[in-house]
Amino acid sequence: MGEIIPAILATDVSNLKLKLADIPQEIEFVHIDVLEIDIWTNIGIGRDFEAHLMVKEPGQIIDKWVKRGAKRIILHSLGSRASKLIGTEIGLGVELDVPIEKIFPLISQIDFIHLMSIAQIGKQGHSLDERIFDRIREVKEKFPQILISVDGGINTTNYQALQNAGANRLIVGSGFQELWKSLKKN
Repeated sequence: MGEIIPAILATDVSNLKLKLADIPQEIEFVHIDVLEIDIWTNIGIGRDFEAHLMVKEPGQIIDKWVKRGAKRIILHSLGSRASKLIGTEIGLGVELDVPIEKIFPLISQIDFIHLMSIAQIGKQGHSLDERIFDRIREVKEKFPQILISVDGGINTTNYQALQNAGANRLIVGSGFQELWKSLKKN
C-alpha cells in the first residue's frame, strides 16, 4: 500500500496547532498547504513534513521552508532555485487542467509529480475529478519509475482505485480522519 498523508490547510497559527493535534501520533509525515499569508511562528510540527507552495512567487519562500525543516517542497512552476536545493526533494504540482504532456520535459528536474485531482486548489472538501485516473496512467506509462503523489478529493471510496491506477502517495485533507479510521479497522 502507498503512503496516505494528511493535508493541513491552516488559516492561522492556532488553526495550524489544532489541526496538528488532530493527527494521530503514529502518522510520521504531514503535508502543509502554504498559501499567500505566512502563518508560521516557529511552531514545532513534531514530525516530518512537505510544504506545498501554492503561492504566486514560490522562489521567494523556498529557502524559508527548507530552513523550517521541509523534507519535500512542491512547486507549481520550476525556477532556478528549485534545482539548487540540496537534501530536499522537489515535486512538481500539476493542476488538473494543465495538459499532462507539458510536464514531460521537466521530469529529469524533479523527484516526484504531485497531481491535483480537484479543479479548484487551495480549499478542502471538493470531490475527486475522475480525469485523474487517466492522468496517473499516462504518467506511469511514460515514466514508470517516477513517484506520483495525488492531492484532492480522496476518501474511503476512491483511495484504493487511485493506488491501483499507480499513485504512490495520497494527500488527504478533509477526508483524512474517516479514511484513517477505516484503515485502522482493517
